[in-house]
Amino acid sequence: MQGAKYSTGLPGSMYTRGMSRRWVSGVMSPPYRAVLILVFALLVLPAAWLVAPPAVAVGTTSTVLPAPAEAAGEAAYSGEAQAARVVLPDAPSVGAPAAILINTDDGRVLFEKNADVRRAMASTTKIMTGLLGLEHLDYKGTVTASQNACDTGESEMWLEVGEVVPVEQLLYGLMVMSGNDAATCVAESVAGDVAAFVDMMNRRAEQLGLTNTHFANPHGLDAEGHYASARDLATLGAYAMQSSAFAEMVGTASITFDWAGHAVKREMANHNKLLGSVAYVTGIKTGYTGNAGYCLVGSGSQDGVNLVSVVMGAMTSPACNEDTTKLLEYGFALYKKQTLVEAGTVLAEVPIPYEVDRRLQLVADEPLVRTLHLEETVSQTVEYPEMAPLPVKAGQALGKVVCMVEDKVVGEVSLVAATTLARPTLNDKLSYYWARFSGWLQSLVS
Repeated sequence: MQGAKYSTGLPGSMYTRGMSRRWVSGVMSPPYRAVLILVFALLVLPAAWLVAPPAVAVGTTSTVLPAPAEAAGEAAYSGEAQAARVVLPDAPSVGAPAAILINTDDGRVLFEKNADVRRAMASTTKIMTGLLGLEHLDYKGTVTASQNACDTGESEMWLEVGEVVPVEQLLYGLMVMSGNDAATCVAESVAGDVAAFVDMMNRRAEQLGLTNTHFANPHGLDAEGHYASARDLATLGAYAMQSSAFAEMVGTASITFDWAGHAVKREMANHNKLLGSVAYVTGIKTGYTGNAGYCLVGSGSQDGVNLVSVVMGAMTSPACNEDTTKLLEYGFALYKKQTLVEAGTVLAEVPIPYEVDRRLQLVADEPLVRTLHLEETVSQTVEYPEMAPLPVKAGQALGKVVCMVEDKVVGEVSLVAATTLARPTLNDKLSYYWARFSGWLQSLVS
C-alpha cells in the first residue's frame, strides 16, 4: 500500500512518509554508512578541528539559605516563612537605671535602657586614661611618681613619692587595682599635668563621637562636669579592646610584680570579680562612688561572638554583676553557630568538553561555619566555569561559594573538582562529533 501523501504547498514537493523512512534506512545501511562516514571525516571534522572548544566563562547562581531548624531532626523552611518562625529570647530584666549591650564586631545594639542619659561614671573613667597611657608612654620604660599622684587618695596601687615605676606595672595598677594614684601618675607622665591630660581625654572623646561624655579628672572621683552615658562607655570600651595590650590588662584577674625597695611583691587583684569566675568574661572596668553607684563596663566572648555591656548606677556590687551576666548571656543567646557549607557538598555541575551527557561535579573544599544572629538571613552565591577546563585534577579549585548577610561577606569556600579529567584525545573528539552527527540523523527518522 502506498504511503500517505503530504504537501509543502510548493510545486513538485509531493513526497510520502514511507519513502522518507526507506531513504533514511537506506542511507544508514552498511554501504551508505561508509560513504557518510567519509563525508563526515572530510567535511565536518576539519571544520570542527579548527574551532577551539568553548571558552571557559564564569557562571553564578544565588540562593537564600534557610535559617537553622530549632530542634534536631526538624525540617528547615526557607525565606520569609522561616524568618517568621525565629523566636528570640526574652530581654533581661535589668535593675540598674542605665544599661546597654552591643556586639563589638558590627556595633549592633542588642539591649538598651536609658543608654543616652548622662551619669557619673566613677572608675570606668580609667578606660580612657589607660588607653591614652598605652598610646603615649613607652610600655617598656619607667616614670617617677610625684607627691601629687601619691596624694590622690581612695583606691590605690600604693605608689610612693619618688618611686621609679615601670610603665607596664603602672598601667596594670591603673586597670587591675584601679589605683587613683596610678591615674594621676599616668596623666602627669603623658601630658605634664592633670589639666592638660584632661584636655586630651576630652579631645579623644570628641574624636570617638562620645557626645554625652565629659571628663574632669583621670580617675573618676565625683566632680562637677564629669559624666558619661552607657552608650558612650560601650563605644569607648569596644574601641579600647581593639588594643591587645589593653585587652590583656583588663582580662587579668590577678598579677604580681617586683616592688622596688620592698622585700614583698606588689600583688594586684582585679576589682572585677567576674573575671575567673565566669568563663566568658574578658573585662573591662568596674567603678564606684557615692554619686555614681556601682558601675561595670563588662565584656565577654563566646563562640565567636564578642560583646560589651555597660551597667551604671546599680545599688550593690552583686546587683551590678548580676545585671552584667544577664546582659551578656542574653546577647549570646541571640546568636547561633551555623554550618553554612558542608565539606564535600556538590554545589555545581559543569559540562565537560567533548562529552555528550557527562558533567563535572564541583564540591565544597572545606566546611564553612559561622555564628550568626538569629534574625540574619544568609544568601549564597556560587561562582563556577560554564564548562570544565581540561585537563583538570581532582581537588583543583575551579570556583567558589560566597555567603553574605545583606551586603557583608561572612565567608567563602573554594569549589574543587570532584574527579580528575584528562585532556581529550583525537578519538574522544571524533567520538563526540560522531555522536552528535548520528543523533542528528536519528532525529530525521523519528
